[in-house]
This record gives sequence, structure tokens and C-alpha cells, in this order.
Amino acid sequence: MKYSFAVFATVLLASPAFAADTDIDALFSAWSKPDSPGAVLAVIKDGKVVRRGAYGMADIEREAPNKASTPFHVASVSKQFTAFAIYLLAQDGKLGLDDDIRKYLPELHDFGRTITIRQLISHTSGLRDQWNLLALAGWRLEDVITENDVLRVVSAQKTLNFTPGREHLYCNTGYTLLGIIVKRVAGTSLAAFTKERMFDPLGMTHTHFHDDYQTLVNGRASSYARGRDGKWQYVALSYSNVGATSLFTTVDDLALWDQNFYDGKVGGKALLAQLQTKGKLAGGREIDYAGGLAIGQYRGLDIVEHSGGDAGYRSNIVRFPKEHLSVVILSNAGDLNAPGLSRQVADAYLGTNAEPLPVASAKIEQKEIKLDPQRLDALVGDFALTPSFVISFTKENERLMTQATGQPKFPLFPSSERTFFLKVVEAQFTFDAPGPDGIVNGGTLHQNGQDHPARRVKATVLSDEELRARSGTFYSAELNVIYQISQKDGTLVLHHPRDDMALSAISATTFNAPFPIGKVEYRCDAKRACNSFSINNGRVRNLVFSKVAITPLAPPAPQVSAFAATPVYLRGSMNQWGVGTPLRAKGKQFTATVTLERGSHEFKIGSDDFAAIDFGAVNGSAAMAPGETRKLEAVGANIKLNVPATAAYTFMVDVSDPETPSLTVRQ
Repeated sequence: MKYSFAVFATVLLASPAFAADTDIDALFSAWSKPDSPGAVLAVIKDGKVVRRGAYGMADIEREAPNKASTPFHVASVSKQFTAFAIYLLAQDGKLGLDDDIRKYLPELHDFGRTITIRQLISHTSGLRDQWNLLALAGWRLEDVITENDVLRVVSAQKTLNFTPGREHLYCNTGYTLLGIIVKRVAGTSLAAFTKERMFDPLGMTHTHFHDDYQTLVNGRASSYARGRDGKWQYVALSYSNVGATSLFTTVDDLALWDQNFYDGKVGGKALLAQLQTKGKLAGGREIDYAGGLAIGQYRGLDIVEHSGGDAGYRSNIVRFPKEHLSVVILSNAGDLNAPGLSRQVADAYLGTNAEPLPVASAKIEQKEIKLDPQRLDALVGDFALTPSFVISFTKENERLMTQATGQPKFPLFPSSERTFFLKVVEAQFTFDAPGPDGIVNGGTLHQNGQDHPARRVKATVLSDEELRARSGTFYSAELNVIYQISQKDGTLVLHHPRDDMALSAISATTFNAPFPIGKVEYRCDAKRACNSFSINNGRVRNLVFSKVAITPLAPPAPQVSAFAATPVYLRGSMNQWGVGTPLRAKGKQFTATVTLERGSHEFKIGSDDFAAIDFGAVNGSAAMAPGETRKLEAVGANIKLNVPATAAYTFMVDVSDPETPSLTVRQ
């Protein structure tokens, strides 16, 4: 899943307590409205769909409700299908999981260390994430992004996040590359391969990889997220890339997919066992990720699952293999917590083998109250959960706004004088009572049933000299992009290709900025010159920008400057636009004599092929007459000449003033 509305990324997802007799429909009541997007639910037990639910609207504008048959974009849930395709090709003997990926992707940089197909599958390749790279390069994630766009930016990378196999870091790039490998090995697209080998054999007739955003999908759910005012907004998704994302499917098709994990109709049980085998790091330690699937536990029971989130789409499939129970939630509401709700639904079907639910913690009431805007002034500032993760609070238009390190800015809504909540995610922040000096020095983030204390940090103040040393033009060769850093009101502002972002100083050399920038770390020498910085935004590490001096190009020489050294011709209706009549040079003048019949003639003056010089017009739109002198202009229109009588006429081009050559025609 790439960045979306999961605002405080350091907090792990946890499911709140839920009683087994709770009304499942009530869990979706916040979205089960005619003016809200919603979700579709399927509960699968012993190979049968035992419960379906459809909530809210698939398309608010057209008043089309969600149905069990509604197709959804499922984002990163797509990855297990891409991994399955790779395992099929390995089963066919067409590739090896430990093959060097450059065998199939030679355009990638040679990092001096082998990256294997297996490492792409387990997110242990060390490659930087495609979404973060594209955003840093100036793309919006709403742009049309093709497979070639991803491959181009990934191929330009010369540095890895880490040595392949040493760490596990979720990486969408790996699965896009896996999709390309399928295409190059199978000789057909991932969409075509999966349809023929996987979806059609399983009867998944409403499932496909969407490799062209313009392709129509009948009855699809549109994507929505809450805006800063809390109202629903349409969020465009124009991806034309597959592998990491872009699968469209329905809950009933996913029920067929789920059953294949038990009967192995497609691929066989040995392949499915491989798909669900945890990856390993170079030292042999297992990770909790397999073939596009997370392997873990919930309430003491084994689970296999994956979630997804792009634009306003949210999805999750959680399978309890020993209980033969699965829950599927597909949603088009950006604030719906699909993994958490999946667990809550599962709670109603799990038997006594599951460990007891934890005692529910008191939930903060999320009811907005009116608050005197002057009370917000004491809350403005930066509050650190960790030294590198800071939540900033600002006052804008008499409302408190919040922004976490490397993430977007969102409005906060007061539920009391010191407690505020977000509408884009289930999170609240409670400020401590002010001290004797009226300053609030701390607070607590409440999210997913956990409390995270935060302390106010004083902003680092840099001198004008320090700000100047950190300003300038910086270039990344790996992104082929330029950032300008400038001073404004005692701070630094980064001019990103799509936005201007304030840099919040954590120290004299370390700054935080919103996504996609994240942490900016300057490299300064003993003379206080700061000639480069690196960016770290989670899934991209140590991306270097170096200070450069850009010298403006000199203006091009006037086109007439090469006139005297270039064969010049008079060409037009007088010679049927043929080879043309040469103008003979005499000092700064070029002349040619041509016999013209009475009437109107059109012509041009230029080089042999008219590519280097094309004096194709004169000042004034009216036709010339013999005896006139006009200034020449280097544009494409023809020159017109009215000839009063048949006679010999002399054309003279004078370049004494190379900036303004002139043309005279005499009888």
C-alpha cells in the first residue's frame, strides 16, 4: 500500500474489541448512506459464501449503490496474483526464482549485487519504491502512470535502499517488475496471462488486470475520500501499470480464488504451499511475508491476508486456513479501515479455539464542538513522538491543522477544549493542560487503541548566513529533477516541481517536510558550505541532491548572421518553385535579376533547402511593388510582389544591419 490517509505511519494497526453477537451491518453504518461511498462484504466458510453485505454507493453522482457484483480496484491485494503468475512460470520451467532479475530486465542498473526474482516477491530487493520516486520527481499519483513510466524512473536509480536480502521493506517496484517479467517470459501481457491461466479456469469472469486506465469496467465502484472539510470528494485513479496494483475484481470472484487455496484446482497444492512460504533474509531469518501474502496470527489463530489502498479504494482479504474461514472487504471509501473491520467481522464467526478478545478501551467521543479560535494559539507548534517523527500543529483560517513527518496536512476537529480528532482516519490528539506560563508542553496521540505520548520540541532557528548556505539549486541525477531551496521569513522553502513546501528545522542540518519529501539531511563541510542533501521518506533512502550552478543559455545568434556564408536562393512562382535563382554576393548585398511577367508573384528567400534560412515575409501584410524597400522577417509566410508590366526585375537583399535585413525590388 502506498501513502494515502494513514496519517500517523509509526502506529501499527490493531483491531478493537468486538463482541461475537454484534450486528455486522452496524459495523458499516457510517457508510451505509445514500450520500456516502461504502463497501461490499463476503464471509466465506467451508468453501461457501455464508454472508454478503453491500453498503453505501458505488457512484454517488449517479446514485448507483454498491452491490455484491460491483467490481472494485483492490490495490495491493493484486500482488498475490502477480506472485502466483511468477510461480506458474517457474513451474513451467521458464524461469527460476533465484534468477538474477537483470536476465529479464537488462535496462536496470548493475548495482554490483544480484537481485533475484525471489527477493522481488518477498520485498527484500533493496529497490526504492516506485510511488515515492515518481512523487519526488514531480508526478502526482493521480496522473496517468504507465508501466514504461515506472520502468524509466526505476532504471535511472544507481543506489539501493539496502543490500539485497539484508532487510525487508515493502516495495511496490518489485511487483511492477514481476509483472514485466511475466510479459517478457510468457510473451503476453500479465492481464492476458492471468486471464488464460488463472481467472478463466477458476470461473473468475469479473476479474482482470487493468493495464489501460481508459478501459471501461461496467458497474465499477468509483473512488472517494474525505476532503479537508470532511465532505466526500472523488479521487481520480489513472494507473496504467499492473503487477503491484490495478486488479479489478468482485467479492464472489475472490471467493473462487479463496477456494483454490484449499483444492489447488489451478497451480496445484505444491505451488500454493510455495506461495504461502515465508521469505527469508540473507542470514536465514524468516519474515512474515510470502508471495503477495502476509502470514501472521490473530487471537492465537494462523491467518493469511493482504490489504490494499490506492486513491479512495480500501480492500482486505483475511483467511483463517485451519478454520476454513475468510473475510473479504472491498471498499471505495478512503476512511474505511478494511483490515480492522475484517477482523471484527471474523470475530463473529470464530469458534472457541480463538483467544478471548481484549477488553475494549474507552473510545473518545468524536463529536465536534465549537471552540474559540483564540484558544488554538497555545496549541500551535511541533510535538515529537520520536526524534525523527514529529506532528506539527498550525492555525489556518481559525482551524487547527496537523501534519506528521512526510505526510499530508489535514484539519482537526475539537471534541473538547484539549482533544481533537481527524475525519480521514481514526485518530485523536489530546493536549496536556497548559503550564503556569500558558504553554502546552505535551500531548498524547490516541490511535488503534494505543496511546503515544508526544513532547513539544523547540524549533531550531538558523541564522541568515546558515539559511543562505542551505539555499540554492539542487539536482538529482537519479530523478533528473531540480529542486530550488530559498529563504522566506526566516525559514527554508523547497520548490518541488508541483508544490512549494516549508522545511521544518529539526537541527542545523536536518529538516522535515510533507510527503513526498520526508527528511532532508544536509551535508555541510568545515567551511559551512552545504553543497548537497539527501532525502529519506521511508521507502526511498539516501537519495542525493547536489548543488548546481545553472548558467542561462546565450540567446541564439540572429538567423541572418550566417547569411553571407550560405548559398541563398530566390524561389517562387517565377520559377515554378523549382531549384531557384541564386543571389550573388557583393559585400553586404545579395542580388538576382529575374524576368517577370505582369501580374502577382509569390516567393521566398532562403538557403538551398530552406532549412537554415527562411526569410518568408516582409514587414506589413500588403504586397510589395517595384521600387519599395521592406524589412525582412524570418517567418514562414510567402512574400507577395505585384508586377505592373513584363520586364526584368532586380531583387536586392541588404544585410548591412544583420538584425534587420531589407529587401528592395527594382525594374
